[in-house]
Amino acid sequence: MLQKQIRAAENGDLQINIEPINSMEFINSTIGKISSHIIGIDKQIILDGNSADIDIETDKVLFQRIMINMLKNALESTPQKGSVITGIQIHDKKIRFWVKNDLVIPEDVQMQMFQRSFSTKGNGRGIGNYSIKLLTENYLKGKVSFISNKTAGTVFSIELNKKFPT
Repeated sequence: MLQKQIRAAENGDLQINIEPINSMEFINSTIGKISSHIIGIDKQIILDGNSADIDIETDKVLFQRIMINMLKNALESTPQKGSVITGIQIHDKKIRFWVKNDLVIPEDVQMQMFQRSFSTKGNGRGIGNYSIKLLTENYLKGKVSFISNKTAGTVFSIELNKKFPT
């Protein structure tokens, strides 16, 4: 399903369904889905207590796939009994969803982070980060970024407009 969706997105044929969603309901639902996945066993996802509770306009299904990918990547790099933190911040007319773990990504890997088929996790992988950027920036009209250093750990962020741009 994801491969078909990525091909449609690369060809400019992906259809989106923009609807209002509540940020907190959305993130709690997303955390619930990935927590029950095998990758979430014996690991904790913590929702930042200062997360913004706000209504935004986006494609809920597409955005949930993107956020699940971000959380899955963070969980895969987190040791057993470890934790990942996620949260939501408001910046003017934009909303920022972020996911953090303590891992520091080597600089050579950071340079290739969003390339199609690049993976440090073996053959048949490498579509996740590529799809996060492709779907967020080309279809949800948002921006993907990350930082990774000893002080911050690794934080991936998606910034979306509160109101979907037409």
